[in-house]
Amino acid sequence: MKIYLKLTLLLLLPFFSFAQNLSDAKSYKQALQLATKKEKPLLLIIGANFPPEMANKIPANKAIQEEDVVKKIKDNFIVYETNGGDSTIRSIISTYRINSFPTFLFMHANQDVFHRDFGFSPTTHKYLAMLDLALTKSKEKSISTIEKEYLANKSDYTLLKRLIELKKKNGITNNAELIEQYVRGLRIDDFNDYQTVLFILEAGPYVDGEAFKLAYTNRKIVDSIFKKEPSQTRLNMNNYMINNTMLNAVKNKNVRQAQAGANFARNSWSRDYLKGNKSYGSQMLYYYSAIKDTTNYLRSAVQHYDTYYMNISADSIKKAEEKEKQVMLERNKPVFTTMPPISKEKRDSILKSNPQMVRRTESLITSVSSTSYATELNNIAYRFYATGTKNINYLTKAMIWSKRAIELSPTWGFYDTLAHLYYAMGIYNEALATQKIASDMAKAGNQAEGFLRSQQAYEKMKNRTL
Repeated sequence: MKIYLKLTLLLLLPFFSFAQNLSDAKSYKQALQLATKKEKPLLLIIGANFPPEMANKIPANKAIQEEDVVKKIKDNFIVYETNGGDSTIRSIISTYRINSFPTFLFMHANQDVFHRDFGFSPTTHKYLAMLDLALTKSKEKSISTIEKEYLANKSDYTLLKRLIELKKKNGITNNAELIEQYVRGLRIDDFNDYQTVLFILEAGPYVDGEAFKLAYTNRKIVDSIFKKEPSQTRLNMNNYMINNTMLNAVKNKNVRQAQAGANFARNSWSRDYLKGNKSYGSQMLYYYSAIKDTTNYLRSAVQHYDTYYMNISADSIKKAEEKEKQVMLERNKPVFTTMPPISKEKRDSILKSNPQMVRRTESLITSVSSTSYATELNNIAYRFYATGTKNINYLTKAMIWSKRAIELSPTWGFYDTLAHLYYAMGIYNEALATQKIASDMAKAGNQAEGFLRSQQAYEKMKNRTL
């Protein structure tokens, strides 16, 4: 079984849930229709996708349920509340890079986002200020309006810059095509300007594109940007450039562009050659998988996972993951932990005058890509199974990875993967025995869905119909 849940760090505790659902519609589609009918903007509230048994234990956030907050929401917006596991908003989560929960996404009925915020608060000030700001922004020109104006006059580079800025502000990070058009209107001297080069790099240009090459004509400025800008800004720029390049390579099945993106990812690790080469391999595996090049995918995956996941001890893995977890926790410490204690009265006064400060002191649940070696090994093992390959060498390799995943972190899902691999290899008795372990573990852990799925798989294996 492939594990889809990402590693979730509860960075700033406590965290909360909604006491009651604020939704005005039963689905995202209905909410959009209602927003059109009522001529109101839509407030999309996206919470964390917790298992039911965990969600029931999370205390409710009371501030957002206060009468004045609810009234302001209902008077001005159509509300749809959901969670990150909702398949109907998958494209929104991807487009706007939503990885902090809850996220409050304000949009027009045509799905043009004009404001976003995140995080719970123990006071109403944050929510009222958020709603006021959203109402103000709802009256400004939308992305689609500015886009239409630009398409009607493509020589207006000031308007194009405004369009890119608005998209970036609303969380749209794939502006590679637009920045390619933007640099055509610049003079050579413009690339000697720090802010111009920074603007280009923040737009996430293709690393083999003209915008990227022109931005790098003054290497001193680029070096200065990667020294002076905040670490998160530098990280974001690299990620946007890599992601946009790889997505375009997949779209056009352009292996040279994929190699350029992967090579940039490798070079971003500077002198850490091991992590750099690992990053290159990961990007190329993504490319082969996305274009369904199974032959190159299987061949490359064997070398990649044997090199970077099997040549390290369990103790070293645990130490590395604990170190990375501590780095994440340290990076996201609440601001007030470094300040002297203040009274509740003074705190409320500060928050009233500057409600945005609350975002750094409140509960924030951030999903980060899982660094779990066990999960990575389990997932690649299951992907090999899912390709439908009958190659015994590939299946055997996947079985070895699966066993290592179980050694590092025995879970019902990992045993489920191993059972499927045994079945694919024709080792039916081992498959049934292993699937039984998966079923028992799911039952013992009160994983109702997991228990049902493992039982169903067991019956199919027993009847040889899997």
